[in-house]
Amino acid sequence: MSKDFKESYGIYTDNPEFEGENTLNPQKDEEIFYKPEQINIDQAYFSIFELKRKYDRTKRQIDEKDKRNQIILDSDFQRNPVWIGKQRSELIESVLMGLPIPIMYLYEDKFGNLIVVDGRQRLTAFFQFLDNKYELKDLSIMKDLNGKKFDDLDPIYQSKLEDYQLITQIIKPPTPDVIMFNIFDRVNRGGTALNNQEMRNALYQGQSTKMLEVISESKEFIEATGKSIQKKRMKDKYLILRAVAFYLHANQELTNRKGEIIKYNGDIDEFLGKSMEYLNFIEEYKILEIVNKVSIAMKNAIRILGKDAFRLKVENNRRSPINMNVFESIVYVMMKLGERINLDEIVRKNYLELIVESEFLNNIANHRDSINKYAERLKIVNEKFSEVIFNDK
Repeated sequence: MSKDFKESYGIYTDNPEFEGENTLNPQKDEEIFYKPEQINIDQAYFSIFELKRKYDRTKRQIDEKDKRNQIILDSDFQRNPVWIGKQRSELIESVLMGLPIPIMYLYEDKFGNLIVVDGRQRLTAFFQFLDNKYELKDLSIMKDLNGKKFDDLDPIYQSKLEDYQLITQIIKPPTPDVIMFNIFDRVNRGGTALNNQEMRNALYQGQSTKMLEVISESKEFIEATGKSIQKKRMKDKYLILRAVAFYLHANQELTNRKGEIIKYNGDIDEFLGKSMEYLNFIEEYKILEIVNKVSIAMKNAIRILGKDAFRLKVENNRRSPINMNVFESIVYVMMKLGERINLDEIVRKNYLELIVESEFLNNIANHRDSINKYAERLKIVNEKFSEVIFNDK
């Protein structure tokens, strides 16, 4: 295999954990245009007490599906540690002095839940102080308050803290995920940038995130991928989500809450977001079915393909990284194969042909998530494995 060929298909480029991991970062294969009315960002004021009440109600909530009008503080958007010591004490002091606090950014989902995008450390410091979890210390101006917890404060100070108005920017539906990701990238440039899957995991918490965690931790997934995909930065969850979404889309199971089939429009981030949304509202038994099908698919891959599973063929029998598009395509095939073992030889033969066919390689070389490439990839796989896919009973 020539150097040009390898560079074209992303093989060994910067030693990736899997070929295609660059799609975890903000990018677009096609120019997607958004109308101004699709972007909905409002400014709102909340008292500290009001947000604390929402958070307390959230912690008491058991059923994930029934969460409405609550605040989600412990999201994956915020990786920095919670403030301790002098930093949080000075925050309380600033409020009691009437100083302005920087704007916080929240994301409002379709159920009115507020997900904290930027401001977790400050809100946590406020909430913990109201719960008497720590005492003020090292204050340089209001020194008489050192050593005091919330209940020790004068009622005037207590009211001043509870009634303090926080300024927030709320990103609301129908603002597309890609706009949400861009906003977070702008407000978080001082810290470690999150990739798209980490942001999705924060926006769509629920059955979908739990399902991805279960599959990524399974011995079947770890063995089928040769222990080559690290959990760091949620690369494993990204691969799994793409594969599950590909399967659901190909099977025409992917719908919105109205039961309407979700079509792929070239925006992979929007598509994966809608896939997680679907996984969050379907019945629990369907989630269990998907987990079981993926588990069987991984066992099939181990049995039929062994160490070659999900990898392109390169010269000198060198082992290439797992290819993202091969993974989603073959997991789809293996999920359709189910527990049948009479087609193992056919599947392996077709797989080895697929990963060297120019039509498939050209499909995954670039612009892999465009509308045409996505549809073409499904068509290629369906035709190549028709005996498995269209006879899966």
